[in-house]
Amino acid sequence: MPPNPNGKNQHPPILQAENEVLMAALHKYHREMLTNNVKIVARLAAEYDIHMSAALVKRRRKALGLVGSVTTTKEMSVKDAEQLVLAQMNKDPAQRHGVRTIQQKVAYHSETHLTREFVSSVMHMHAPQGFNKREPTAKKIFRVKKVPVGVHERWAGDGHDKLYKIGFAIWAVVDDATGRWLGAWVVPSNWMGEIVAYLFLCLYQLIAHLTGIPLQFTTDCGSETTKLFGLVNSLRVIFHPEYNNAELPAHVYLWSIHNISIERSWLRLCLDWGDNVVLFFNKGIEDGLYNPSDLQQYELCQWIWPKFLRKDLQETMDFRNGTRMRKDNEKIGPSGMSRNEAFSLPKKWSGCNCLLPIDVNVIREIKAEMGGDALLEFISAEFSARAQAAYDTLGITELTIENIWHIFQAMYPLVFP
Repeated sequence: MPPNPNGKNQHPPILQAENEVLMAALHKYHREMLTNNVKIVARLAAEYDIHMSAALVKRRRKALGLVGSVTTTKEMSVKDAEQLVLAQMNKDPAQRHGVRTIQQKVAYHSETHLTREFVSSVMHMHAPQGFNKREPTAKKIFRVKKVPVGVHERWAGDGHDKLYKIGFAIWAVVDDATGRWLGAWVVPSNWMGEIVAYLFLCLYQLIAHLTGIPLQFTTDCGSETTKLFGLVNSLRVIFHPEYNNAELPAHVYLWSIHNISIERSWLRLCLDWGDNVVLFFNKGIEDGLYNPSDLQQYELCQWIWPKFLRKDLQETMDFRNGTRMRKDNEKIGPSGMSRNEAFSLPKKWSGCNCLLPIDVNVIREIKAEMGGDALLEFISAEFSARAQAAYDTLGITELTIENIWHIFQAMYPLVFP
């Protein structure tokens, strides 16, 4: 009999390309345009506790057909590659997206890597005026150098009002050191203290394995943040009384221009997403598809648009977190990597994890006492159920910015017969 008939030894089994967790992770990194096998090895270990060699990662990516931009651009027909670029350009009627953003959006939405040169040539051919509209010499936000210690050192929260013109508000939180979006929500109002405090608690539902609070939370000086101020301070006192609040405040009020990490994020959100959302929304009014003065149409709009915006905002946030930041040798902190990579692997930029552990069961109890997710709804639960039932009868594959008004029109006679 052979000495090891079952072929088992002290080493764990090697994951095959068909493993669901590994497959999902590799596809996720591919959408982020992450092709460096060594970096993928580090991300797999930090995020999924999967340990593989760079050579094995390379073989698994090849088995899944995940190849780089040079190979894809050579092998794919010019017509098909051009169509992928045009599909993303059509989602940007404001022409805010530059070559790099379109290249990354193609990768994110189709898992296809195209070379920067090819994407640039298509954009110059079909929308040359867009390069002038983006005004590379336009005014810049004044930048103040930060000296980050690590992830969760500071979270920055703020409200975004640019979509109030079409009836929707946004509130978001980013990690100060990495600029990573931690959470962003479409809400009826970002001026209500109850909602803002509740959204802070919702972070523990959004982020897997989040079991603590940051060393510090910063917001602007708006009155809507007073309940958040009390909540953050209370959690610090209860779970970490060893920290002197006078020396290291749990919450700090800043003028908006000094709450740098979140303020910079708003500009990118506008260019990537917000400006186009407003254009598509108003086009529905201009084309006679929606009359905001009709109370029934308004009620249905308040159901279908938040449904779409929340999904699309999450995708935009995921896209931006996976986008590689440009390399800046003079920057103190992470650069030349994605926000996801900087957040998961802080040691790569000499950072550390500053999270202060808490009992997340307390978070769940506070959320329930505050009223739950009903705080975030635009319409009644009864109408929401009726609208969802009508939506389900249409057999819709995906709700998108291009078809939302057509779906709205198809739903209207079903919801209001």
